[in-house]
Amino acid sequence: MSAPDTLTLASLRTTDFAPGQLGVLGDPIAHSLSPAMHNAALATLLPAHPRLAGVRYHRLHVTAEELPEALALLHAKGFAGVNLTVPHKIRALTLVEALSSEARRAASVNTLVRTPTGWAGHTTDGQGFLEALRERSGRATQGRPVILLGSGGAARAVAAACLDDGCASLSLHNRDVAKAADLAGAFADARVRASGLADIKASPDAVIVNCTTLGLKPTDPSPFPAELLAAGQFVFDTTYGAELSRLLKDAKERGLAACDGRPMLRWQGALAFRLWNGMLPPDEPMRAALGESAL
Repeated sequence: MSAPDTLTLASLRTTDFAPGQLGVLGDPIAHSLSPAMHNAALATLLPAHPRLAGVRYHRLHVTAEELPEALALLHAKGFAGVNLTVPHKIRALTLVEALSSEARRAASVNTLVRTPTGWAGHTTDGQGFLEALRERSGRATQGRPVILLGSGGAARAVAAACLDDGCASLSLHNRDVAKAADLAGAFADARVRASGLADIKASPDAVIVNCTTLGLKPTDPSPFPAELLAAGQFVFDTTYGAELSRLLKDAKERGLAACDGRPMLRWQGALAFRLWNGMLPPDEPMRAALGESAL
């Protein structure tokens, strides 16, 4: 069921828009804070940038099967760009006419930019993660071991960014070990190893990154064994919700530095906004709209 302010493929077919609209496509999508974040930035920028008058950032509930038609409709209706979230980041690779080098390396797309004849695919997830980690922990991943949980679109982008940033090692873990192995093989890097969630080995200085969907619901179990959490680690859960995830609760109980996905959401959104509008949006309205707070 879609929220009242959420567009669907059916409503998209019959709705007209002013040029230059923006939005986010996903399934599920009702939980997304991206519209509040981007619309707060647009409202702040409007007095100095009148060209943004009438531009809104929309929430669109689009299933995997509906994605090709939805993207064609959004282009026909004059959208300037969109973000993609679960489950579209890998599927969209075949639906764009061009890919940035970052999106090609990560084999993942989270930002589409309008071209005269279609869409150009980019990913801001990886750089958004690094900027958020640097903001919250004082440095990114250079020289640090990284334990990455998941193998979907966001995990691919984060993995590529960590390797490019110079991480000491990258351990990929997924419930489906074959998927983790496929992702590791795609990078062909001696620093990368893959195994299942049951085979995690954690060092005390590791950056632990949850890119699974476990954490979207407060009843979700943690994907990371609590007994492996230790002083000196940083826990980064890319999910976010009204309550702390089980993983973040475990980290907090042990006094570990940690954050949820809001800082990454803000940064990847800001970098996408720059691709669409040629400028980084203001920071504080986005923080306020997201309800960011230190754990």
